[in-house]
Amino acid sequence: MIKIETDLAVVAAGPAGLAAAITGAEKGLDVCVFEKAKVAGGTANMGMGPFAVESHIQKEHMIGLTKEEAFRMMMDYTHWQTDARLVHDYFWKSADTIQWLEDMGVQFAGAMKYYPESEATWHVVQPSDGSIPGPRAASTMTKIMYERAVELGVHFYFETPVTRLLREADDIIGLNASGKDGETYEVDALSVVIATGGFGDNPKMIQENCGFEYGRNMFNFRVPGVAGDGVKMAWEAGAGKGHMEMEMILSSEVTASGEDYLFTVGFSQPRSLIVNREGERIMNEEIMQNAAESANVCRRQSNQAFYAVSCDNIFQLYSQKGVDWPSGVLHGDYLAHVDEEMQRAMEAFPGSIAIADSLEEAAEEIGIDARALRETVEEYNTGCREHFDDLYCKSRKYLSPIEGKKYYIMKFLLGAYGSLGGIKVNSRLEVLQEDGHKLYGLYAAGSDVCDLYAGTYLYKLPGNTMGFAVNSGRMAAERAAAYIDTMEEE
Repeated sequence: MIKIETDLAVVAAGPAGLAAAITGAEKGLDVCVFEKAKVAGGTANMGMGPFAVESHIQKEHMIGLTKEEAFRMMMDYTHWQTDARLVHDYFWKSADTIQWLEDMGVQFAGAMKYYPESEATWHVVQPSDGSIPGPRAASTMTKIMYERAVELGVHFYFETPVTRLLREADDIIGLNASGKDGETYEVDALSVVIATGGFGDNPKMIQENCGFEYGRNMFNFRVPGVAGDGVKMAWEAGAGKGHMEMEMILSSEVTASGEDYLFTVGFSQPRSLIVNREGERIMNEEIMQNAAESANVCRRQSNQAFYAVSCDNIFQLYSQKGVDWPSGVLHGDYLAHVDEEMQRAMEAFPGSIAIADSLEEAAEEIGIDARALRETVEEYNTGCREHFDDLYCKSRKYLSPIEGKKYYIMKFLLGAYGSLGGIKVNSRLEVLQEDGHKLYGLYAAGSDVCDLYAGTYLYKLPGNTMGFAVNSGRMAAERAAAYIDTMEEE
């Protein structure tokens, strides 16, 4: 048994854990970080950047969104079902966090939108190689954060998962961990921050707590190792159970595969026709630009799926003039290899894509009522020619008839970026027992506690999951340092 004494023990080295470790060290604390993976960064290594409002980057580009406006937007959107004080403290800290990251060497490509209708709150990290930012751009940020933590004297223990928290009365006094070579650690800590990234890689926890079966009715981003370790160890130590949900988005077997099938962008455009398996139109297709809200529509369907119907005429239009809504995540010529990519996807994921010379044939291939779909398309095409959508009021500029020499249909399903919540905390990120009393010395941050969205991610303010992780990590460590100060005064 290896014994360690420290001021602050941080469980996991993702964006929240790294932020907590750096902040603790800046406050003069001795900090130890225990990470079960071989490297730091966690889920942030797959992302692009954090949210902020009123940053100097936004101001320099005359982006006028205020903290007050963003706060009201979030709270109204969630019908005040989330912790208003926590949202306030996070939003008001976010601009300072961008400067804090820049001071340690992180560069940002700018404050960007996710979709045209969103606000420019997404501070996308500029990759260190100077390339155009895309998925995994934020790995540059986490690398710099790790280097900063090491520079400040933070002790990292990789491949060393924490096995349990140590409790004495209502105080958390440390933890146990297990090293890669079989050694065990007993850590005496004045405070602990849990920041393990949620339970998105634990199908059992997802099913038991959120009701989804991975691979059947939901395809989330499964970051290896994000298995709910922190949530479970907090519960075992007496923490209450916080609200738990998946960070729902629209997905498919094709997009969930992780391969870059860029043609899928063509189906997520407003000129598509969205129907259920009964062949009935179900939404204003302009909602497709919001992956969370369109997921809500998908979730309501009898098979928790819907279908985007398009044709070669529309895809040719996109090839010539560009898509109506470019993606802030993907770059390049989305439709350069449409037929080739679709054929490959059809072979890899039968039942997810259909291509046919007739609408009816495409419908039968993918499992839609062909007669009903024909009637729906004819009614819709009539509206397109009259430049008026009497059913769902889609903007006339997006009313393009579904007709041509080829018909394309893609099946969409529910997905998720990851999990949200699990550990009960107050607005100060102090972990609470089920009865509301504190577990003194224990804090949690990031996706282990994130409950900002009330079930639907606010794409209007992109970057919030990573933004909350980094900011809540800082906030948790600041509260832990203040708690340690009170202990020393006593």
